[in-house]
Amino acid sequence: MLSDLLDLVLPATCALCHRPGGPLCQRCRDAVLDCLHPSPRVAVPSPPPDGMPSCWVRGEASGALRAVVTAYKDEGRRDLHRTLSAWLAPALRAAAAADPAARASRRGRGLLVVPVPGSPRARRHRGDVPLRPLVTTASASLAGRVTVADVLVATRVTRDQSTLDAAGRASNLAGAMAVRPRHVGAVDGSVCVVVDDLVTTGATLAEAARALREAGAGLVLAAAIGATRRRSDHHPGLPCDPPLKGVGDRSNVGA
Repeated sequence: MLSDLLDLVLPATCALCHRPGGPLCQRCRDAVLDCLHPSPRVAVPSPPPDGMPSCWVRGEASGALRAVVTAYKDEGRRDLHRTLSAWLAPALRAAAAADPAARASRRGRGLLVVPVPGSPRARRHRGDVPLRPLVTTASASLAGRVTVADVLVATRVTRDQSTLDAAGRASNLAGAMAVRPRHVGAVDGSVCVVVDDLVTTGATLAEAARALREAGAGLVLAAAIGATRRRSDHHPGLPCDPPLKGVGDRSNVGA
């Protein structure tokens, strides 16, 4: 009975391969490592949507890295929280240090970190908003005055993005977000960093940035765990593209 209770709190199996050694076994951690950049990079979707803010990411949103995010969000593996937060934090720090205004905001008025709002449909399905705790934990690594706030809200029902191309996603999300009235004063003139888990076409970040700018944000930047490789850069044989494989004996992935 005690073992069963512990499994509920600390699952004993890997979230990806389901072998003993949760939340990620060493082989799967190594597979994710092949999808992570040595340091955060700017993600530029191709083509970039209008209004896309400069976005820093930690890795490639494919293979093992995408599978980990999916397991966390959609398969109930909330025990991956610390691991994903550790991957998000460097991208968030890079975004917060990228512009003089962003650096100054942390010494003055304060940097506003804004999680992308989940759709009502996703919230009902999952029972929570899994991105929020990741953003809160990752933001703790930022020095200075930083506020994490759910200032954005969905204004209408949107279609499932997974079935849409870049143009379809942009059209689907156009005008779909707004700043909550009670947060307009906090957004006006602020430096904001919008945070999502994964970036595909950039349509979600572009729509979030639009809503923040319309509410008077002085500067909007963005951060995410990973971004999909631009098609023009894709070629077979990338280490994060094949199915999961063990690749050596590295252990410095996440927390």
